[in-house]
Amino acid sequence: MKQIGIVANTEKPEAVAAAARLVRELEARGLRALLTPEAAEAVSRPDLAAPFPGGHGADDLLIVLGGDGTLLQAAKAVATLGLPVLGVNTGHLGFLTEVEVGELWPALDEILAGRWQVEERMMLRARVIRDGTEVLQADALNDVVVNRGPLARMVRFTAEVAGVPVADYAADGLIVATPTGSTAYSLSAGGPIVHPAQEVLLLTPICPHTFNARSLVLPAGEVVAVRMHNPSEVVLTADGRYCGPFLPGDLLLVQRAPHTARLVRRHAFRFYDVLRRKLSEPSQKIGTSFRP
Repeated sequence: MKQIGIVANTEKPEAVAAAARLVRELEARGLRALLTPEAAEAVSRPDLAAPFPGGHGADDLLIVLGGDGTLLQAAKAVATLGLPVLGVNTGHLGFLTEVEVGELWPALDEILAGRWQVEERMMLRARVIRDGTEVLQADALNDVVVNRGPLARMVRFTAEVAGVPVADYAADGLIVATPTGSTAYSLSAGGPIVHPAQEVLLLTPICPHTFNARSLVLPAGEVVAVRMHNPSEVVLTADGRYCGPFLPGDLLLVQRAPHTARLVRRHAFRFYDVLRRKLSEPSQKIGTSFRP
């Protein structure tokens, strides 16, 4: 390992301070640090700025300082590079980050000594087909969501699997989630919690307008096809980021992505411990703090 990339949530002073110290610690160990342009400016080291996610090799490491949301976007950005990502939490307890900011320095020594492992997380790939042509493609680590957008109208969908209609939904929207995303938006919409080691797809309606609409758990190898029956467009997002419109007559295909997010762990991931602590926090509000 010759260089380490650094992504920091520059809106969090603790993340910026940790990034500045991390640069010093890495340089003291003879390693090169590469920072996103925003992080390099925040720590007054423009000489270390590099385009993100470019400039990295497969044997490098990316350290992300922030919370689950920052880690989510960074891990997705470098997934095609196969780059392992260490998440350092500078906010509330999350499901994705590995260490708290105060634990980073001993953890860094462990990692540089080779005492770490990589956990693979499955991702999704969404494609929109319009008039026989693919017009949009987006990857997601948590979820792909079709939402009614700013119009307060019910949306009607048909979901097909293996060419067979499996559910008709009249709802505010529809979520296709990974096990990682099962503790995010899907959970707030009534979906099940799934251990991230499982490889499945979750299909969860948002505020369904019928009592018999339930979340479905599908094998990871399936392709979910979604057709909308409304006369006006709705909104497509991936991991909470706007992708584009989903128009009447469009076909949305969601399936397992060809690559995974690679998260660095010092020890085996303690999902049940994190889940217990997260669910026991009295201030937690489903659908806000659970969603990165």
